Amino acid sequence: MNITKQDIIKSATKLFKKQGYLSTSVQDIANDYGIAKGSIYKYFSSKEELFSEVFDRCQNMYFDETEKISSQKGMSLREKFLQQIVFRFQYFAEYKYILVEFTELPIQQDEKFKPLRQKVRARLISWHKECLENLYGDKIKPYLYDLIFIYRAILKEYLFWIIYEDNILSMEKIAEFILTKMDLLVESTVRGQSISIINRSAYVHYINGGNAVSKEQLIAELIDEAEKTIGKLPYGKSYQEKLNELITILKTELEKEKQSEPLLCAILSYLEKEFELKSIIIQLKNLLL
Repeated sequence: MNITKQDIIKSATKLFKKQGYLSTSVQDIANDYGIAKGSIYKYFSSKEELFSEVFDRCQNMYFDETEKISSQKGMSLREKFLQQIVFRFQYFAEYKYILVEFTELPIQQDEKFKPLRQKVRARLISWHKECLENLYGDKIKPYLYDLIFIYRAILKEYLFWIIYEDNILSMEKIAEFILTKMDLLVESTVRGQSISIINRSAYVHYINGGNAVSKEQLIAELIDEAEKTIGKLPYGKSYQEKLNELITILKTELEKEKQSEPLLCAILSYLEKEFELKSIIIQLKNLLL
């Protein structure tokens, strides 16, 4: 029998989906296709590598379907958003042994699976970012990354409820409820001019697994963001120049081999008084002090 790599992935997907990673052996997959176990090892060195392929394939299928929803004509942005939430619940519930329960498996520390999981997490967050931006527009820009994290947390909790609780809940009603609450959250956040906690630097740090972005890169991005924010302050050029001078002193001090902590603390404390800079400066304080 001629068997291809895709045939093995198809069989493995079926079994992993039905009974999970731990309850499925390479021999089970071979038996399902009526082939020798060694035939699988011609394509995959281990069950971990095979699971990684299945995981990646399932994620790609998920994004393909969400793109189809996004490109549908005759639907409003809100209707598309609702459909995407419902589909996420449906798809992840169907593939829960592959897409949800892997977090409890030893596979997540595998050298090939770990970067794959990181890539998928970044892709999911970017997808949520795009959805929120499309629906709510520029008004959420100052709070975008905080809203992404809150939205993801809500989705995750309801997904676990749907999958593991005996109560049968309507996915459509849950999706509508979530989106209604996001509407209220966005409205109150924008109206109240809340302080943003998570900015782009922290966001990049997170989606890269907390390791791929160096401390120096994060500091540089935060300083760059502070400079851009100062340029937008509506308090006159002289005030902006004063704040920019402090930023220049800060950068000069950071270039020194031995920095003065009292000087850094004094500069950051002064900059932190400016409401629009507060979130950025707090993050800089955490990194520098």
